[in-house]
Amino acid sequence: MLEALVQGAFEEGCRRHAALTSPTAADDLWAAQCLVQLGRRAEGLAILLRLQAAGLGDAAPLAAVVYRFEGDLEAARDVLAEMDAWQLTGFGEALAWRERGMLALTAARVDEALVWTRRAWRLAVTDPTAQLFLPGFAAALAMVLATLGQDHAAAEYAAQALPVASSAQRAPLLWILSACYARAGRFSEAREVLEDLNAVALGPQSAPLRAYHWGVLHGVQGDHAGAAAAFGEAAALARENGQVETEGFAALQLAALDSTAGRTDQGRVQVARARSRARGVRAAALCDLQAAALGVRGGECGSVKTLQRAVDRVGALGLRRDEGEGQVMLADAYLRVDNLEAAEGALRRAAECRAALGRNVTVAAHIADRPRVREVIGARVARGTLGFLEELWADLQCIEQARPAPLVLITLGGYGLQLGEVPVRVNVGLRRALEVLAYLLLRGEATLEDLQTHVFDGRSPQAARDYLHVTRHALTRAVPGLHLPFDRGRAVYRADLQGRALRWDLTVVQEAARDGTPHGVNRALSAYTGAFLPHSSSAWAAEVRADLEWQLLTTGERVARDLLRRQAEPEAATLLRRLLQLWPSEVALHELLISAVRVSQGRAPAALEVRRSQDVLARELGVQVALSDET
Repeated sequence: MLEALVQGAFEEGCRRHAALTSPTAADDLWAAQCLVQLGRRAEGLAILLRLQAAGLGDAAPLAAVVYRFEGDLEAARDVLAEMDAWQLTGFGEALAWRERGMLALTAARVDEALVWTRRAWRLAVTDPTAQLFLPGFAAALAMVLATLGQDHAAAEYAAQALPVASSAQRAPLLWILSACYARAGRFSEAREVLEDLNAVALGPQSAPLRAYHWGVLHGVQGDHAGAAAAFGEAAALARENGQVETEGFAALQLAALDSTAGRTDQGRVQVARARSRARGVRAAALCDLQAAALGVRGGECGSVKTLQRAVDRVGALGLRRDEGEGQVMLADAYLRVDNLEAAEGALRRAAECRAALGRNVTVAAHIADRPRVREVIGARVARGTLGFLEELWADLQCIEQARPAPLVLITLGGYGLQLGEVPVRVNVGLRRALEVLAYLLLRGEATLEDLQTHVFDGRSPQAARDYLHVTRHALTRAVPGLHLPFDRGRAVYRADLQGRALRWDLTVVQEAARDGTPHGVNRALSAYTGAFLPHSSSAWAAEVRADLEWQLLTTGERVARDLLRRQAEPEAATLLRRLLQLWPSEVALHELLISAVRVSQGRAPAALEVRRSQDVLARELGVQVALSDET
C-alpha cells in the first residue's frame, strides 16, 4: 500500500486495500491518502478522522493537509492544535511541522513558515518513512523560499530532491524549479523543465499546477496571450478537481493580465473569484493589490492612494518580490496622473526591493510591460543618470534580449510588418494582408462572409476565398507563432499570436489617449503617424479611422481645457499647437490657443495668434472666421 502511494499508483493502492481481509490502521492511513490523491477527498478525510479518533496520531496532520487543499484553513489549524504530539511518529511529526509552515505561509507569516518547513525537512531526512516522501518536504520548503524571493536556494532544494523522487513525486519539484528558473530569466531551462513535466503522468491534483506554471513562464516572457490561456486552463482544471486555492491564485494571475491590458470589468470579476477561493492574509493582500491596480486603470477616484496602501501592506508582510512588482504598478499609476517625481520615488523603492532578492527579473518584467515606466528609465539612460536603477536596467536588458522579438504591426500612415526591427517579407500584397490581419485582430473572429463583405469588397466569393487562403498561408509562414485558424464548427476565422508580444500602433494610440492625461495625450499624438490603413476604401477601416481621430481630438480638447482651468497655460498652448497640426480647421482649438496665449503672454502675442488662426481657417475652410483675443 505504501509503495503504491509513493509510486503514484493511487488506483492500485485502493485495489490492494480493498483486497485485504484485515487491514491495519497503517493500511487504512495510506489508503486514505490514495483516495485524497485521486480527488476523492471526502472519503479520504472520513477515514483519517476515524483513525485520529481511534488514537492514530499521524492521521491528524494528514487530515490538515486535506482541509488545506479544500481551503478550510481554520479546520486545518484546529486539527493541528488538537492533536496529541506524543502519538506522532517521526513521519507524523515532520508532516505536522510542514503543515504548520504552509498555514503560516497562507497567513503571510513568511519567516515563521520558513522556520517550520526547514524543521520539517530536517526531520524528514532522518526518519525512514518520511524519507520516502522527502520530495514533498523539499517542495514545501522551496515554495516558502521562493515566496521570500530566494529562488536560488529554492531551486537547490528542489534539484537536490529530484534524484530520490518517484515519477509521481517529481511533479511539484519540477514546477517549482521551472518557476525559479523563469523568475531568474533562465527561460530555456524553465521551458526544458516544463517539457519534462509534460512527459510525467499527472494525477488530478497536479495537472492544474502544471498549467499554472506554464502561465508563469509565459507571463515573465511577455507572452500575455499564452499566459492567459495557461492560467485559464489551470483555473478550469482546479475548479473541476475542487482545488480552491489553486483556482484562486490562477484567477489572481488572470486579473493581473486583465489589468495590464486595461480589461477592468473582466479583471474585477477575476479578483472577486480569487477572493472567494484563495484564503489567508497573503492571498487577501495580493487580491487588494490587483483590485487597486484595476481601480487605477478604470480611473476611479482615489485609486492611486488605494494602490499605495495595498503596496505598503504587501511590503509589511515581507513579500519583497510582490512589493517590488507593486511599486512598478504604482510608478505607472503616478505617471498616468503626470506625477513624475512620485513615479521615480516608487521606482526607487522597486529598486530597493530588487536589491533584497537574488537573481530575479520579474520586477523588470513588470517594467517591460508598462511603456510609460520603460520610457522614464530609458530617459535616465540617455541622460547618463541611471543611479539606483542600474540593477533594474540590467534586468530589463536581460528580459528584452531573452524575449522573442515582438510582432510590430504598422497601420497608421502606412503599412508595415516587423519582427522587432526586422521587416517581415510576405509573398502576397502587404496592404491586403495587413487589412485581413487588422480586421481579425479588431473583430476577434469573422466568418468568410464577413471578410468577403468588408475586406474583399468587389471580389467574387471564390476569388475572396482563394485570396484569403493565400494570405493566411503567407502570414503564418512569415511570422513564427502567428496562426489564423478556421473553426469548422462555428465557421469563423480568427488571429492567434503565440509566444511573442504584439505591438500595434493603433492600440498604442488608443491606450495612450484613454489615459485622459496630458502625458497620455502627448504620447498618443507622438505615436499617431497618420490615418488608419490610409489606402483602404473599406467601410470598416473608414469607421476605425474616424473613431480614432475623434478620440484623439475630443480627448485632446478636454485635456487642454483642464490645463487652462489649472492655470497651466504654456502646457495647454503646446498641446493645442500639436492638435492643430492635425486638425487645423477646428475653430474651438484655435479659440483655446488664443486664450492660452493671452493669459500666459499678453494681448499683443494673442492678437498675433488671432491673425495666424484666421489665415489658417481661411485657407482650410474658404471663409473668414471671426476670432477675438478677448476672454
